[in-house]
Amino acid sequence: MKKVLVIFAALALVCFSAASCQKVNLDGADTKTLTISYDLDGNSIANFSAAGEEVIKAVVINQGGFKRDIDWTVAVDNAPDWIAVEKTTVTTKFTGTYGGDDADVIHKAVKITVQPNTSGVKRNAVIRFTVADGGSISTTVTQNK
Repeated sequence: MKKVLVIFAALALVCFSAASCQKVNLDGADTKTLTISYDLDGNSIANFSAAGEEVIKAVVINQGGFKRDIDWTVAVDNAPDWIAVEKTTVTTKFTGTYGGDDADVIHKAVKITVQPNTSGVKRNAVIRFTVADGGSISTTVTQNK
């Protein structure tokens, strides 16, 4: 009788395991579209003054409705010499509701450095964020004259 119970338990485990490992059907679901959001001070990368400046913005990139805060690389299309970008991090302090649950939260960020504009004309650059599967999303920044 013990042998029958052991066999029955093993079969039940195999059946339940197979049922719980079913592949999720993503037919028709958006798994590729990239969305980007920046930190809370306007949710965009600001236009830059002619004097030149440096800003650091927290960046979150989501892919489809399933992948949240995925990793990325950043570059400037055509690499103009007046603007530079690099991936960095920013740390914010989370203050919890209860004692002891305060924490530092580290966010992926982009550091953008723009040189002074002495050309006399407004200039634009395209900053491109690329994810592991080769997809990319970009934003255009402007520097005043």
